Amino acid sequence: MKQKQKVDMVIALCLVFIGVLLLVLPIMGITNIYHLMIFIFSSYSLLNLLQFILTRTSKDYESIYSAIISLVTLLMCFIFDPTSQTRILALILMTWISFMSLAKLKKIDYYHDRNDRMWKIRVFNLSFFLLTGILTSINLAYSSDVQVLVIGFFMLIHGILELFDPIVKTLIAHS
Repeated sequence: MKQKQKVDMVIALCLVFIGVLLLVLPIMGITNIYHLMIFIFSSYSLLNLLQFILTRTSKDYESIYSAIISLVTLLMCFIFDPTSQTRILALILMTWISFMSLAKLKKIDYYHDRNDRMWKIRVFNLSFFLLTGILTSINLAYSSDVQVLVIGFFMLIHGILELFDPIVKTLIAHS
């Protein structure tokens, strides 16, 4: 397994851990969506920046795009209070999902231009990411503990989808 695949797998496992953590937090009574959104976007940004630094020789810029998008979304959380209205929370999340989809689309184009078979898997990942993101944004009109659970499930699914890339690359290389 190459270093890039190892780093991608560790980062994806961290995303899965964040999703599981968000699923457990309402049980402990932690449901402040403002602080959790700041935690999610700052940790996502830091993880992707670290991923870019560790794999900068691979000419893969999706992680730096993701870090920048997460930083912009983090700034949006500071400017617009996501706890004031659920529409603002849904718009912030949908903005993040939209821009992340553009970064993922750029990665699909990268794979397609190099005739790599991974672009088909990435199209599936993008489609599923968009579907779960839209459904997550729609279902944020409930109480704060339900919002945390819905976002937790979304982050868990997103982490699992991010695991596909290094696992499939490793399986293709070994076959």
